[in-house]
Amino acid sequence: MKLRSLAVNQFKKFTAPARLDGIGDGLSVVVGANEMGKSTLLDALHAALFERHASKAQQIVALQNDRNQAAPVVELAFEVDGGLYRITKRFLKKPFARLDCPDGRTLEGDAAEDALRALLRFEEPGKTGAKAGTLGMWSVLWVKQGLSFADLALPETARSSLHVALESEVGAVLGGKRGLALPQAIEEQRDDLLTKAGKPRGAYGKAVEAVEALAAEIAALAARREDLSKTLEALEAAQERLGRLSAPARDRQDAEELAEARARHARLSELEARIAGAVHAVELRRRDLAAADAAVAERRRLREDAGAETEALAASGARLEAARQAQEAARARMDALRQEVRAAEAAVGAAEDSALAAQAIAAAVERAARIRELEGRLARAEAAEARASEARRKAEAIAVGEAALAAIRKAETEAAAAEARLGAAATLITLDIPDARRAGLALDGRPLAPGTTTVRAVEAVTLDIPERGRITVAPAIKDRDLLLRRAQEAAARLKAALAGAGVASPAEAEAQHALRDRLMKEAEFARSEVSLHAPASEGRAAGAQALADHIAGLRAILTREAGGGALPSRDDAEAALRAAQADVLSARAASQAGRAALTGPEEELARLQADLATLSARHEQAEQRAARLRAALESACATADDAALEAAIATARAALARQEAAIAALSDQRTEETLPQLEARIVRLEQALAERREKRSALQEEIAGLKSRLEVSEAAGLDEAIALKARELELCEAERARFAREAQVLTLLARTLREAEAQAKERYLSPVLKRVEPYLRILFPGARIHFDENLRITGVEREGAHREAFEHLSLGTQEQIAVLVRLAFAEMLVERGEPATVILDDALVFSDDDRIKRMFDILNMAARNVQILVFTCREQVFEDLGGKLLALKPGGVDELMSA
Repeated sequence: MKLRSLAVNQFKKFTAPARLDGIGDGLSVVVGANEMGKSTLLDALHAALFERHASKAQQIVALQNDRNQAAPVVELAFEVDGGLYRITKRFLKKPFARLDCPDGRTLEGDAAEDALRALLRFEEPGKTGAKAGTLGMWSVLWVKQGLSFADLALPETARSSLHVALESEVGAVLGGKRGLALPQAIEEQRDDLLTKAGKPRGAYGKAVEAVEALAAEIAALAARREDLSKTLEALEAAQERLGRLSAPARDRQDAEELAEARARHARLSELEARIAGAVHAVELRRRDLAAADAAVAERRRLREDAGAETEALAASGARLEAARQAQEAARARMDALRQEVRAAEAAVGAAEDSALAAQAIAAAVERAARIRELEGRLARAEAAEARASEARRKAEAIAVGEAALAAIRKAETEAAAAEARLGAAATLITLDIPDARRAGLALDGRPLAPGTTTVRAVEAVTLDIPERGRITVAPAIKDRDLLLRRAQEAAARLKAALAGAGVASPAEAEAQHALRDRLMKEAEFARSEVSLHAPASEGRAAGAQALADHIAGLRAILTREAGGGALPSRDDAEAALRAAQADVLSARAASQAGRAALTGPEEELARLQADLATLSARHEQAEQRAARLRAALESACATADDAALEAAIATARAALARQEAAIAALSDQRTEETLPQLEARIVRLEQALAERREKRSALQEEIAGLKSRLEVSEAAGLDEAIALKARELELCEAERARFAREAQVLTLLARTLREAEAQAKERYLSPVLKRVEPYLRILFPGARIHFDENLRITGVEREGAHREAFEHLSLGTQEQIAVLVRLAFAEMLVERGEPATVILDDALVFSDDDRIKRMFDILNMAARNVQILVFTCREQVFEDLGGKLLALKPGGVDELMSA
């Protein structure tokens, strides 16, 4: 890698954009006074490459300048394998990372960070930021101010990179301080395996004896297994049948079909209920439409009566004017006619009052019918809510949930496995004693049960024989205590899991869990039924309580309308209303006839003038009737104008059309399947699953019987024992062969190791020494440098073969040697194609005039192969360094926008 340019903004001391351009291939020098920001530029290089843009670590927060706490921004252009890359990062506020690649790609965010690590071969920084361990060789090649004189503290990642470079040329080292004691240790290991005569001893001899003993045991076990092959074949056949019936795919397929059938049955049941409800709603919409039509007809009739009354009033006025001239002559007849007209008008008023009362009763009868229909729906909703509550209560009373059932299943499996392992390792004791001779025999102090022929022993067992003594069998079982403890622990875990769920057995837990699922489904179905019977409507929530409140309101209205009396039937109320309306029409006709009698022909004008007073009274009465009709019409229009009545009709018709469309839409959702068909399918699938479970249970019982016969014949655990012994034999043979090879290797290695040690060490470190020694000869003629196998500088050997420890050298000499070694490392990495650039921040501060000039020569020599960037505040001293002089320049105001 070669650096090309660096730009920063709002980065530590830089509160405005600044750039460092023109960094060349070889030696470049940045000279400036203290606090110019040279060390800050090195921090910017470090942050641009090695820190994550999204990090909130303290060392990232420290990058902000102290004036405005803006977001630090840095941009670095560098070259790798001839291709120019540009990485731009902003930290802390609206952080981002963008990598522009030479092939035209632009990577952002984590993708840019990952590509950068792969390109420059360093590791991802941790939460606290980049450290020496994550930087690899960059922590060695980039030397911060004040650290150039110290010994190279190579992190493991850097040491690994250098070892790869060295081993690619000369291979691995065997020397070092640890290698001094290696030959003696190898000889001691060889003596532990072989006698002076070359015979196996110690662990090697025990391995040979173990191989022979295990071979004999395997032969005996194989002979016993041959006698049991037929029983094993029968067991395998039964297990094969059980395997076919236990195929999870078939059970899963039937279970999925059963679940689908149940879901379809539920959906179809819900659809049929919704269609029935919609049909009922259509009837209600039709009644609403009929009521709206009746209101419009009544308005039309009232308007026609008012018009007719107005016309009659005009005629009466004309007759009154004509009758005034004959007022005195017709006074007696006019009095009689007025009495008749008053009676007729009273009949009209009474008939109208009766019609209004009949109309109110009809409305109350309709409201009572609505209340009865809603009460039926309320009863069904309350019953559904009660079922849902009861199902939820029963479900909550069951403690076997998903987590508890999973814990029980796991504990049951572990307990069965532990018992199986314990049974496989147990010793089988066979008792061939007739029942007639078992009197007094006791096993562990308990009488021997009749018919007992075998005893599985895990711990010591004692058989007491009267007047003979006792027989104690102590099984030699490997890891017996461990197997017993595991079996007991597994049984305890199972018992604790069952107790926690409140059940006595795993089967009961399965049944309780299934019951809980069924109850929860029943509660859900009942809640759906509540929504169907008591749905939400305008101004009312769904549910039985909301519907009950609505019914209570309707009852209050009905009580006010009915006045506490009994209501007739709907037909009787409608008949009474029609009769009252007919009486009104008849009374009005009689009244009109009476008024007509007051008018007469033109030739009787003189006679009618005598009736002036009667005609005046009739005229006044006609005015009152017209006023009443107008008032009634105005009151009706104030209650609901013609547009509102027409809108009510349109609304009722639209609601009716929508409800009929809803019925059609719901009917279209019906499929060819019927509820009886789905119910039959559910029964069929449940029976299939049950029959398959019964067959598996029967086969499991058969397999258990076969296994018990195998246990009687000592078959239990025989194959495992043979396999275990074979594995032990294999391991022992491998161990014996390993000891044999180890003895041969140790014998050969002990002869050759000391000779190879010095040569290997010198050959391994030769690439580093080859690159350091030319520079070392310039600085210290005739001197040699020494490293250990971890590439740490251990000392310097000058003329006279006197070797000085590195830490005993002066600080100036330590700094100069450390710089030379860094240059050698960089050259070695560059030659292998690895990215390497050396940066020195205010280095060589402890060098005298002669030494520093020699170091300048060395830096220029190394710059032929390695890019070197030097930061210094000593302008006069470094004027003779040479190289390309760089200057920090201000950037444009639109560059590297902060946040």
